[in-house]
Amino acid sequence: MVKNDLRQGGLSSITALQALVLCGLFLVAGSSQANSSEAMQWVQKMSRAMQELSYRGRFVYLHDDQLESMSILHVRDSQGIRERLVSLNGEAREILRDNANLTCIWPSSRQVVVDQSKQPDVSPLWIPEDVERLGKFYQFSLQGRDRVADLPAIVVSIQPRDQYRYARQVWIGEKNGLMLQSHLYDENGRPNEQVMFTDMALLTDEDQTAFSALPKIENGYALIRSHSDDSESQHPADYKWQLKTIPEGFWLETAFRKKMMNAPVFTQQMIFTDGMASVSIFIEKNDSQGLDGETSMGAVNAFGTRYGDYNITAIGEVPAVTVKEMALSMTYNRP
Repeated sequence: MVKNDLRQGGLSSITALQALVLCGLFLVAGSSQANSSEAMQWVQKMSRAMQELSYRGRFVYLHDDQLESMSILHVRDSQGIRERLVSLNGEAREILRDNANLTCIWPSSRQVVVDQSKQPDVSPLWIPEDVERLGKFYQFSLQGRDRVADLPAIVVSIQPRDQYRYARQVWIGEKNGLMLQSHLYDENGRPNEQVMFTDMALLTDEDQTAFSALPKIENGYALIRSHSDDSESQHPADYKWQLKTIPEGFWLETAFRKKMMNAPVFTQQMIFTDGMASVSIFIEKNDSQGLDGETSMGAVNAFGTRYGDYNITAIGEVPAVTVKEMALSMTYNRP
């Protein structure tokens, strides 16, 4: 009877089993895709919230075996985005950012650094821009719920799809989407950098007037550098310098040459990024001894080599293999 059933038309017991297995696989794949999609949506929400909302908070920043405590005031209004970062331990320092300038104030030495606001981010807070593009090179997944700064949070894991990037995990405020905690992991899965808010709140309309009460920079502070200083002005890059191979997903974000103060030669800097990780490559005449080989400090790795009469140094918050391959891949394409 059983043998006859197996020979009947339609699904046999074997093909039915196979169909169940395949159905299960499709369900798992569909569930995984839904999880990844939802995780990316949370990170996109976080990115918008950290830029578009007005908030204040305090956080601790652990890196290079050092623990820093900082406060942040972030305002988005008709004047654009303004931000104030203040160190709460160690040497006093304050960072002010608006649409045009990035101002760093060092009260103890009475010095001020003014630069363009589009310079590389000095904040330890990670705010991605193109999350959808990151999905091509990182796997996003939901890891459940947690509580940070007495606020409910959604936990998202961001794992690299290759060996050229670090993994990250973020805790996102369930109510407003603000980033409450972030861990950056090295290639061995150890946390290299950690940020955790101990207090975070949205600003009221009255709170947003806080910037109007900021103290003026007193007379007697030395302006040690600015983007208008001709002694360190930027010049067009020499684009004959190129990488023979670039890790997938990285692109050249910017390149320029600088003539440093009291130096007769130019140093070229090229910044490559994938939207989350970035690598800076410095190219300079090897009149002085440059880095030869690799070195690291916390999450930052660097690799130096020589190319003809030039020192090539690649440095970034990426695995050691990334800076090494990029430094060794640099070449000069003569016409």
